[in-house]
Formats: sequence, C-alpha cells, structure tokens
Amino acid sequence: MSGFVDVSGMTSEDVRRMGHADDYDQSRTFKRNPYAYRKPMNKTPKIKINHNADDVWAAAVVAQRINGAYVKLSQISESDPALTKKSNRMIVESLLTDPTTIADEDRELGRKVRSHYQAFTFKILQGKQLNEFNNTAMLIANRDVITSTYDVAVIASLPSSYEKAVKSNDVTSRINFARGGFIGDVNDKVTLNIEVLKQVYSQKFATWYLTGITGEDQVVFFACRENYDVGNFLTITGKVKSHRENSTQLSHVKVL
Repeated sequence: MSGFVDVSGMTSEDVRRMGHADDYDQSRTFKRNPYAYRKPMNKTPKIKINHNADDVWAAAVVAQRINGAYVKLSQISESDPALTKKSNRMIVESLLTDPTTIADEDRELGRKVRSHYQAFTFKILQGKQLNEFNNTAMLIANRDVITSTYDVAVIASLPSSYEKAVKSNDVTSRINFARGGFIGDVNDKVTLNIEVLKQVYSQKFATWYLTGITGEDQVVFFACRENYDVGNFLTITGKVKSHRENSTQLSHVKVL
C-alpha cells in the first residue's frame, strides 16, 4: 500500500535503524533551514524623509510660537476639542507637507536658532566639552538635509531651549555689565527696589538664592525662604553682608 513500507522480511534491528534514519533526515533538514517551519516576520518599513534643513528649523519656530512652549506629547481633550494641543513635532511634520506656507520671519528666526547650535562647533575647536544634548544639537544643526525622523523630533524641541539660553545670556550680561557699583557699607541696613534676575534653589539648605538688580544698575544677592519668579519687582530690606565681584550680598532680607 502506498505510504507504507513492507517490513515483513526485516529484523527488529532493521526496523529500528530505519526509524532513526528518518529522525536524522528531519533533523538535518531543520538545521539546514531553521526557518523552514516558521512564518516570515513582518518588519515595519522605515519612514523615508528628505527635507531641506532650513524648512525644518523654520517649522520648529512656528510650532514653538503656536504652543508657546515645547510640548512633547499631544494633549487631547475629548470634552472640548478646542483645548486639544498638538505636540511641536506633529505641527512641524504638518508644516513640512507644504513648506511654502511658512512665513519669512519664521524662516529668519529658524536660521538664528540653527546658527546658535552650529556655533557650538567653535567651542569644540577651542577644546571645550559639550554635554550630550548640545553635542547632538550641534551635529544636527550642521546637516543641510534632514533624512531622519529622530532629527525632526530633536529640532522641534530646540527653539524652546534656544529661548532659555538667550534669556540666560541676557541675565548674565546684565549682571556682568552692571555699572552701579556696590551698595552701602558692610553692616548697613538698606531698603531697595529690585527686579529679580535669577533664582537658584538649594535642596541642601531648603533655600532660594536670588539675584536682583536695582534701578541704579546695582546687583544684589541674597538668600530667601520663598521663591519669587524672574521678572518680579520687589521691595526688600536687609543688611549689607559683603561686597564681592560686581554684587552686594545681603543678609536678614525681608520682602515688604
């Protein structure tokens, strides 16, 4: 009968060997082609993009202006669609479908943001080390064509970082170039009207350290238990503790 082997003339040893031969052949077949009995895996194809770098940087500026900050994940409101906020990256990708809709002023600012990170190249040439974030931003800023969705995502976040850097540089400049001189003498009690320029929190001492500037362009530095936002105008009283560099350090400060 088809499919059966006549074993009537075989010894039990012959039958055993024949069975082993079948197992051996199956084993060899599997080793030669280990995927013979597996279904092929479906791989998700990579998204291919090719954008002019200036278009991407300009679109990132538009996204920052629309959201007013860097929004990493879209915020969806089912109850009120008007409150739905798209992520910066999603806005950028939408604008890149038709870059001609991007305004000239956004393109100009986009070039400034890009140039800011391109300039980090000179810091490296001067022997300075960049952190991982700034190093990545520098490398991407020097690419004229963007072919990676990862690069698009990074660029979408950079206008926000640029704004913070510009503000920080402005504050540093105001402090370094203040020409008002010192306030009073050590141990003098003073009352001042100041603008808060900088705030730093110390977890170790559970204290805020504030830097401010008076209307006479005099820099003051003091510790405070409460936090006051940068840009706030305060009236304070305190005691002159010391004069250092370009600022006057105060103690026993009270906000009126």
